Amino acid sequence: MSELLDIATRVAGWANDGEQVEAFVVHETETEVRAYEGEVESFTRAESQGVGVRVIVDGKQGYAYAGTLDDTALQETLREARDNASFAEPDEFNGLAVPDGVEPASLELWSDAVGAFPTEDKIALAIELERAALAADTRISGIESAEYIDTAYESAVATSTGIAAAARETGCYVSVYTLAEAEWRGQPHR
Repeated sequence: MSELLDIATRVAGWANDGEQVEAFVVHETETEVRAYEGEVESFTRAESQGVGVRVIVDGKQGYAYAGTLDDTALQETLREARDNASFAEPDEFNGLAVPDGVEPASLELWSDAVGAFPTEDKIALAIELERAALAADTRISGIESAEYIDTAYESAVATSTGIAAAARETGCYVSVYTLAEAEWRGQPHR
């Protein structure tokens, strides 16, 4: 997480005289397991990262985003935000927040257990969820989807006005969408 805050702080520090710069940096991973008829229908593990840069100069605001965090992309994103600001209409109320001395709430939203949870167990949960849903009621005629999903999200924001903060959170859940008939006459799925 400190790496993301370092990047955001570095970009915000590139502000020219008379301009305000805000950098928002993110890194996210997600796993999705979808079960169908007792098997893995799909398994996806995705990772994304990026930086959003906002520039305010003479009341004009510009924004740009890049899906990579290398130095060349960071500098180009700042240039694009500056260029976009040059086309904006000025608004006297545009401006970045300044530190107010109030510490942000400290919330523990991260669990290492989510990242350490074995892939085989993620798959087993999705398959078991499908089985349990089918067995729950004889009116359930099928499963549209049964899935396990987890995410790990880290972010940081820094401004040339002195704000610098970072946060991270993890989450996971299982979900099932069932198909049911009011008077199912077939065999129960038990």
